[in-house]
Amino acid sequence: MTDAILDFAEETGCSKDLRARTDGRYGVLEKGNLEDMIDTGNIHGWLQEKVSLVENRLAYVVTELIETDQERLSHISDAVRNFGKRNSADKNITVRKGYDYLESTLLNGMPCDRVNELVQETEDKLVWRQTQDIHGAYWNMIHGDVTHYYTLRESLIKGMFEDSELEFHQIEDQVYELRRR
Repeated sequence: MTDAILDFAEETGCSKDLRARTDGRYGVLEKGNLEDMIDTGNIHGWLQEKVSLVENRLAYVVTELIETDQERLSHISDAVRNFGKRNSADKNITVRKGYDYLESTLLNGMPCDRVNELVQETEDKLVWRQTQDIHGAYWNMIHGDVTHYYTLRESLIKGMFEDSELEFHQIEDQVYELRRR
């Protein structure tokens, strides 16, 4: 998602050097096979470092882009939704597989954090509660607003399921639903 936002910034001329500043400040996530990259002597520490890298990059990029123009958030949201469309779920995906796809796509901390807790599951809908806000700390460190993360996450998810038979809704504070249309 961060790369899609950086691409947007470069294509629209919002900030041509933001990628270089972000890379210099936080580093770049390596691409390749996990087995080839992971520090097997410190798996948990290595994973936490990568989670922090991804979270920090996103918070920094979004905060930098909207610092001078709050209206830009809607354009960033559109770019993220398009990224979601390019990474869409199968048209006929089941509710459960749709939820699993979300879990494998979104970064919700470490597995031991157990951020999402299932509340209800039927063939036509799945409801879950986010038990903690693991993203806020990263946004707070750079004086950003974590609500922007949740706005962008919703755009991403809606894009991912736009052409499927599923739809995503927030039904209460920190309670979400994926259901058949």
